[in-house]
Amino acid sequence: MKRIENRCVDCGMPCLSSCRLRNVNVCYCDRCKDDNAIYTINDEDLCEYCADTVLNELFDELTISEKAEALNLTLHEVDGDDFREGF
Repeated sequence: MKRIENRCVDCGMPCLSSCRLRNVNVCYCDRCKDDNAIYTINDEDLCEYCADTVLNELFDELTISEKAEALNLTLHEVDGDDFREGF
């Protein structure tokens, strides 16, 4: 969730429209409500911790082949006979 907030620090100077703390864009995490959302996943603004949690949950639902494809890895099944020859 994005909001514009007044982050005045009572510096004693008059608050002019040019003050960088008067209208500050703040992105809140849609899950934990922290004010440090830096990622958007599935239309949710998320902090790093919540984004990591969501990605891990999504990644765990994938098959081994889908995980390899997502990581751009080549995946082959090991032929049992070839594998045992080295022992």
